[in-house]
Amino acid sequence: MSDPHSRKRTLHGLAIPAGCLFATFSALITCGLLFINGALVLAVLRAFSRSGADWARDVRLMQFLLLLVPVILVVLQWKLLDYLRYRFRRTR
Repeated sequence: MSDPHSRKRTLHGLAIPAGCLFATFSALITCGLLFINGALVLAVLRAFSRSGADWARDVRLMQFLLLLVPVILVVLQWKLLDYLRYRFRRTR
């Protein structure tokens, strides 16, 4: 006879690496999105600075925006991905 707990041990043995892989994949995606968003925000802020906008010459404001806007964009992008996954999921 087979041990009823062997299946449970096997499932838990696979669940931990799968969870770590998912967390690692999510962190890598987030890092990539932050990098792309940071480059995009930096380009937009430089364009505003070169166009002569007075507010774009304040170094403290520019640093604040360069830190905050990419993070806000990542949160919005993850929410969009969750919405699209929910919207187009297969119903059983």
